[in-house]
Amino acid sequence: MTWTLWGLAVQTVAGFFGAHAAASAAHEHRFGFIGHSLTGLVGGALSGAFLQEAAVTIVTGSGSENPSTTVEIAVIHALTGAVVGAILMFAVGFVRSARSDKTPHA
Repeated sequence: MTWTLWGLAVQTVAGFFGAHAAASAAHEHRFGFIGHSLTGLVGGALSGAFLQEAAVTIVTGSGSENPSTTVEIAVIHALTGAVVGAILMFAVGFVRSARSDKTPHA
């Protein structure tokens, strides 16, 4: 499978929705609509740029590549982008939460 601009676009949009889905599931790690949007778009774009070929490569038990249909590839792209967008949203949310919980020492 080769890298495509279509796959990048699908994963970027899916990252947006994945970040917002994760934010709605974890209320304590929310950091605003624009923050979630940017985080999801960046996560989806990074997964589209670097994980595209690895995500759609499916092999059989003997190690030979199993060809995927166009619908399967679209679903794989969408799920990969959504998961990476959600993971990045959680990472940023955890860091922001940890930084805001620290009390300054005098």
